[in-house]
Amino acid sequence: MQNALEIARLGRLNPSRSEPYEVVERDRHYSLRRYGGVEDRPESIASAPLLLVPPLMLTAEIYDVAPDVSAVGVLIGAGVDTWVLDFGAPEREEGGMNRTLDDHVKAVAAAVRRVREICGRDVHLGGYSQGGMFAYQAAAYLRSEGLASVITFGSPVDIHKNLPSVAADVAGRLIRGVQPMVELTLDSIEGLPAVLSSTGFKLLSPRKEIEQLFDFVRKLHDRQALERRESRRRFLGGEGFVAWPGPALRSFFDDIIVHNRMVAGGLVIDGSTVTMADITCPILYCVGVRDDFARPPSVRAIEDAAPNAACYEIPLRAGHFGLVVGSTSMRDTWPSVVDWVRWRDGAGDKPRMLCEPIKQEPWHDEPEELFEVDFDYELLTDEVAHAIKRGVDRVGEVYRDASDTVHGLRHQLPRLRRLERMTGSTRVSASLTLADKAKRMPDGTFFLWKGRAFSYSDADTRVTNVTRGLLHCGIRPGDRVGVLMGVRPSHLSVVSALNRIGAVAVMFSPALSDEGLAEAMRLEPLTALATDPEKMDRARAAYDGKVLVLGGGGDNRQLDAGVVDMEAIDPAAVEMPTWYRPDAGLARELAMILVRPGRQHAPKVSRISNGRWAFSALGVASAGTLTSADTVYCCLPLHHPSGVMVSVGGALVSGARLALSEGFDVGRFWGEVRRYGVTVVFYAGEMARLLVDAPPAHGERNHPVRLFAGSGMRADVWRRLRERHGVGVMEFYASTERNLVLANASGAKAGALGRRLPGSSELAIVEYDFEKDDFVRNHGRLRRCNDDEPGVAIVRMRGHVTGAPLLEDAFEPGDRWLTSGDVLRRDRDGDYWYVDRLSSMIRSQPAAVATPRIEDVLYELTEVKLAVVYGRPDGDDQVPVAVVMADEPLDPERFSERLVRLLQEHERPCEIMRVADIPLSEGFTPMKQLMRARDGAGVLQLLRYDVTERRYTNAPTDHAGAASQSS
Repeated sequence: MQNALEIARLGRLNPSRSEPYEVVERDRHYSLRRYGGVEDRPESIASAPLLLVPPLMLTAEIYDVAPDVSAVGVLIGAGVDTWVLDFGAPEREEGGMNRTLDDHVKAVAAAVRRVREICGRDVHLGGYSQGGMFAYQAAAYLRSEGLASVITFGSPVDIHKNLPSVAADVAGRLIRGVQPMVELTLDSIEGLPAVLSSTGFKLLSPRKEIEQLFDFVRKLHDRQALERRESRRRFLGGEGFVAWPGPALRSFFDDIIVHNRMVAGGLVIDGSTVTMADITCPILYCVGVRDDFARPPSVRAIEDAAPNAACYEIPLRAGHFGLVVGSTSMRDTWPSVVDWVRWRDGAGDKPRMLCEPIKQEPWHDEPEELFEVDFDYELLTDEVAHAIKRGVDRVGEVYRDASDTVHGLRHQLPRLRRLERMTGSTRVSASLTLADKAKRMPDGTFFLWKGRAFSYSDADTRVTNVTRGLLHCGIRPGDRVGVLMGVRPSHLSVVSALNRIGAVAVMFSPALSDEGLAEAMRLEPLTALATDPEKMDRARAAYDGKVLVLGGGGDNRQLDAGVVDMEAIDPAAVEMPTWYRPDAGLARELAMILVRPGRQHAPKVSRISNGRWAFSALGVASAGTLTSADTVYCCLPLHHPSGVMVSVGGALVSGARLALSEGFDVGRFWGEVRRYGVTVVFYAGEMARLLVDAPPAHGERNHPVRLFAGSGMRADVWRRLRERHGVGVMEFYASTERNLVLANASGAKAGALGRRLPGSSELAIVEYDFEKDDFVRNHGRLRRCNDDEPGVAIVRMRGHVTGAPLLEDAFEPGDRWLTSGDVLRRDRDGDYWYVDRLSSMIRSQPAAVATPRIEDVLYELTEVKLAVVYGRPDGDDQVPVAVVMADEPLDPERFSERLVRLLQEHERPCEIMRVADIPLSEGFTPMKQLMRARDGAGVLQLLRYDVTERRYTNAPTDHAGAASQSS
């Protein structure tokens, strides 16, 4: 009775006891404790410092609950210089409930720097549960600078693996399914109160809570027993719990739980992108095999998420709390940490626990003496447990099928509906889409560039400021303004700003020769030319009008006369003209002109309307089911159709993140994929072949990419990509200037172009006489090809069309069609297949030959890295000639066996030339015209086909091309 009354009156039987510490530093978000007495200071401490981080909802006392279960006590006793980060109680501090996840990660990073500054040595950074997740994120944020190692205890990395008996992909969809409801609740609360966290932990183990209550009552007469357990009782009773600030809770749910960015990558901390692949210091992670809060698979995921770090595991027979508090932690966890610190410092042997493999069978040891909070599965019989598991598995399968359908309908139908309803008078443009996104999700990340993240609000504000600068420079609706820039955010900004005004961005490829650039500027008279500082001199040499320099400002740079520094214009000081109406562009109005190197010497010019841009963007977003959960990787030039219309457009209309790269580089690719959390990669031409031909890279394992989408991927690369990297492929075909998009959305037929998207222009494949180089007409009308019969693709045109040669009265009086210049075929299922460019077809006897067919056969030989086939004149006909890039000499027998077996006589190349290099265009297609012009130059080895012997033999390389000369 006396003990009960004293507890009721005072709340405790004796004063709390803890290890002595000194608060070395205080900040508005944290305080930094250093444990141990004065006699333990640097001169007497031999080990590198160890900094421990608590999880958000628990106090820093988790590492010093009671004298007999104090982690700090064990560490100090072993001579480890021990520091603890204390986030305090946010609910009792000014502004505490407004803290974000960034604030906590930056606090850990700042504490690491401070401890290292004081001690003069690299720091071992440790954390329990979410504290360990903070340790991982801070280590990545710091790029491991100043860290000796990272040590975690029950810290999940792949949250989607934390759901029992549910596949990771199903778990992700389940979580995304409840996301709107959870976000609505989180937006309406200030944060998660401490009492709710404490109660939640108790409800997860009601039987143990009742048992501890009865045990407490039974021992009311034993004051010593009560005193021994008092600190633990009070910690679990509520003193050990603190509130979780609302902004941090919302960010944790969105980034860590929904998007699983600890594994997928793309975490944004203080405006910088971080990935676990940035961690290069050693990692020690402790796994509780009975841990149901952080299940072993979710904890062990750090092995894949941090490919550049040496990871070590210590398996422990404990639950979640038992990892850091209790008999197991006192016996195994903290002594192992001491051994680890000494081993990494070179002062001891490798920890014993690292060498002991874990036994997977269940243990039947004595229970731990600790306050254990675990799910109480032992209440269930084995049969009930198995029944529940089977039920969950069935639900998972059903949900996977159902969610596929719902996911497709939810995201595809609205976009397809917009495609079908779009008319020439529809108000639509890229800048309008950006403005709408900035209103709806201002803080959402729009694009990532060189490790920095920019929100929709940031991007829209920048476009508005550039718009004001352009208006100040006299740009008006309808003006043509050249854009000569490399890949950089300013490129997007100026093109969007011109679109906002209603002017036309004429986007020049920097790959154009000086002559080609000058010719292109004569074809498209300009009002001004926008460029970046790196290309200013070339712009001045090519254009004698007004040159606008954008990007890289802020240093009061001095520019030549006639050059306007856009960065020096104060947007607030610009008076807006009364006629200005932002984003008034209609679908039928011209938005941009793309100028690239052509197949011949003349530049290739493509005119893109607002509607054509929107059609391509919506079509790709629909076919690829892009959502705000995706991150799109754009490594193609922004002046290329696949860059500005597909990659940028698809990301913008879907709300996905856009990861901008300076260009495709195999060595940099997987690093950027992990850094940005890329889920969708847009490719062109043979880009993916370079990837699958590259040696295996450690970073390519367990990547976040779900889909490669683009045009020009051959079937062999398609299969190798799926087998090696486990990704889906979506091949599509799009007309640059017309509303035609074919998409192989299912991916069922490798190499197929797929089917026409709703709203696309009508497509027909018609018979063509390749020998006469003309369409075949019957009584003046064209004939549609039968199934699997190759023909030229033509597109029906409606409304007013200028600047394009049309086929009129093709099938009926008055109809008008535009030829695509491509040869396609359609199979019996209605799927389209690419055959060849009309200009590349080889006019041979007895039938025309498609060059990709021969190239595909050559690619089946693994020594062939790139292949080009073209027609060489041979009298009135042409004969096939092949150029291959290979590292090793070609084996004539292998080529004979393969080509003779798979190709008909007239399809077999008369010569196969091995060269050191085949140049690729900006769209990663082999430059066939260039190789044809070189015909025989730079040949390392020549194989010539012997018609009589029906085989290939080596021939002198100095006679390469002689056949064409003699002909």
